[in-house]
Amino acid sequence: MKRARMPSGGVRRTVGNFTANADMRFDEAVLADGTAARVVNFDVTDGALTDGYGIEITPRFEGKQVLSLWRFTRYDYDAGRYISCDMYCDADGKVYYDDGGEWKELSGVVFTSPPSAVGYRLYGDDSIIMTSPTDKMYVWDGVGAPRRVEDSPYITSMVLHYERMFATTAGESNAVYFSDDLDPTNWNDTDLTEGGFIQLLDERGRLLKVVDFLNYVYVFREYGISRLTAYADQEDFNAVNLYVAGGKIYEGGVCACGDTILLTGADGLYSFDGYSATRKLRAVKFRPSPAASAVYSDGKYYLAACTERDDGLNDTLVVYDISENTFSLSSLPIARLCKLDGEVFAVMSDGRAGKVSKCGELFGAPLVKVWESGVSDFGSPDVKTVSEITLRTDGDITVTVECDGKARDFAVSGGAGIKRFRPGVSGRTIRLRVISQSAGARVVRLSCLLRSG
Repeated sequence: MKRARMPSGGVRRTVGNFTANADMRFDEAVLADGTAARVVNFDVTDGALTDGYGIEITPRFEGKQVLSLWRFTRYDYDAGRYISCDMYCDADGKVYYDDGGEWKELSGVVFTSPPSAVGYRLYGDDSIIMTSPTDKMYVWDGVGAPRRVEDSPYITSMVLHYERMFATTAGESNAVYFSDDLDPTNWNDTDLTEGGFIQLLDERGRLLKVVDFLNYVYVFREYGISRLTAYADQEDFNAVNLYVAGGKIYEGGVCACGDTILLTGADGLYSFDGYSATRKLRAVKFRPSPAASAVYSDGKYYLAACTERDDGLNDTLVVYDISENTFSLSSLPIARLCKLDGEVFAVMSDGRAGKVSKCGELFGAPLVKVWESGVSDFGSPDVKTVSEITLRTDGDITVTVECDGKARDFAVSGGAGIKRFRPGVSGRTIRLRVISQSAGARVVRLSCLLRSG
């Protein structure tokens, strides 16, 4: 076998663009040129290293301790128009609504776990239905006093389908419950003309979440998916088992995304088309994420999950562009993702809430952005010297050159023109790392000149 040697004039390796992103599937020593071992808090979708997704300060939620939030839109007959108000549940379980810029408590409503909400027209008026896994349902029309629905189950997920509410519930979780036709607050199951339930007992496990999709109610379970046909009289309702998962499914990661449903499982991310599931985003390695949370907005799937920790707490925001098959990872401890119309909001593990955007910051503090190459010998086992590094950067950055496990940092000032420096460090294996700790990052054309010896 012929031994590879470096040309006498050296070789130059250039990352022309960074769109290869990171690939966590492979050993760092076998990654292709330009493919990173780790990219966090940077966005690479336009080829440059730019500010990734972060959380903006949102003045109306500043100083609030939030468990969950939602928007209630209703038609006001007196005003002759639709009006909207934001609502949130605080750390004490109380619910507040925005009344012309002033937060007011929704008297009589208290939750003991984070609630979910869905809008519905009830008795001719638009209403908001609020539920949680440990509390009865509350209904509010935006004008009068809220009403507690005493016969409702303890709901873990709910969806409106052909004027009925379908729900998964806390406890044994082996049945889909449904409300009366045209009245999602009537859960009486003693009469076939009102509410009821359908039991699903097989190896697919507990029922986690219901989704209205392609004119069916899909039931996502611990280890599979079932489909419920429910558009006629309830005597004609029927369930069909469709899919058995290779690993456990996490309920919070299930989200309808246009013409597909994305779901997060113990073995990765999948796309479900109503019949079968296909593995997606193989480059990202997920860890167990029982607290996963996901929403869909503007063609993108936003997922709070675990990629670094082993304690089950979310540590990463994954933003996956479905049509472009591109992704961005940000290191953010998000407890819950919520959507207010088309905007995505995050509730952090410490109760703060803000808007998700490509700001590269966490409530005004710049995130530490890192691009890290794999460890490479560049095709030669000989000692080689990193003779020169060039790049362009708008902001101040640090470039770390690591040779045989020993690292040296080089500060590079941002500004116009090519930045050039000569590290002069040597080793058999080399790793490069770009770190930015300021907002407004933009790094392009990273190039490294290697010489023998």
